[in-house]
Amino acid sequence: MRQDLKHRLVTWKSDVHAGEVKKVFVTESPVKKGEYLIKLEKSMNRSFGQSNKEVKVSKKYLTAGQVDAQVDPATDMYHINRIIDSLDREFNDQFDATINETFKDEVVRYSEI
Repeated sequence: MRQDLKHRLVTWKSDVHAGEVKKVFVTESPVKKGEYLIKLEKSMNRSFGQSNKEVKVSKKYLTAGQVDAQVDPATDMYHINRIIDSLDREFNDQFDATINETFKDEVVRYSEI
């Protein structure tokens, strides 16, 4: 695997907030020798009062430019960045939905700061 792609995956995995777990799984491509199938997973398990909720999202990507000289390796970086952005948005949406569902029957009063 090219260093820039590996570095990006390690950087993403290391950038966690409290309670988050990020995992990166890599295997050889079942389609093309020398390419990789990458699975990114982001999860969080939280206790809210008496209930325990888990949010988990994963995405997969099949590289195309790791060994093929006709494919620009920058395309893998472009696509992995888009997948990371998409995964983060989906995770945030699911987390918000979980919070809203958990506290839908609670009376919440907000005050402006």
